[in-house]
Amino acid sequence: MTTKSKKEKFDKESNDEQLNIAGEEKLGEDEISEEVNDTKGNLQETAENENVSSNLEKEIFEYRDKLVRKAAEFENYKKRTSEEFLRLIETATENLIIKLLPVIDDMNRFQDNYKPEMRSDDLKKGIDLIFDKYMSILKTSGLEEIDAVGKEFDPELHEALLQVENPDVESNIIVDQHQKGYTLKNKVIRHSKVIVAK
Repeated sequence: MTTKSKKEKFDKESNDEQLNIAGEEKLGEDEISEEVNDTKGNLQETAENENVSSNLEKEIFEYRDKLVRKAAEFENYKKRTSEEFLRLIETATENLIIKLLPVIDDMNRFQDNYKPEMRSDDLKKGIDLIFDKYMSILKTSGLEEIDAVGKEFDPELHEALLQVENPDVESNIIVDQHQKGYTLKNKVIRHSKVIVAK
């Protein structure tokens, strides 16, 4: 081989080597660039995830705060309605007592003016007047007497104490009343205690 061809071969090999090195450097730069881009992407994803996480934490805090406030509001509402209900009951009781005060006054006057020599029919009239006034007050408050004698037995209104044979009355008809029953605003507060025909 001649020197010239050796030199050309050497130059060619040198160029190839330089191209290989340049190619490797280029590949190395591409790989580095790719890794840098991947890292940047990962960092962006991490930042986005942290933002999402931060936003979620804020939302959780806001909802928790709202829940605590609503629970407190509900507790206050329960207390307020309970107090209002108790006041309503007290007021209703107070109103009934105020209405009954004249009956107490009449009973006091009766006791103050009672004399043993009074006639029994005068006593009865006085007591009847007081009783009528008393029942009138209770009726205006919604109290009604349950009608029983001569009516058909109704377990919603009556309580049977005894069944008796009575040929003059049909079966299941009330023949006597042992204790009166009452309704308050259409609700039975005490059943009539009755005797029923068999």
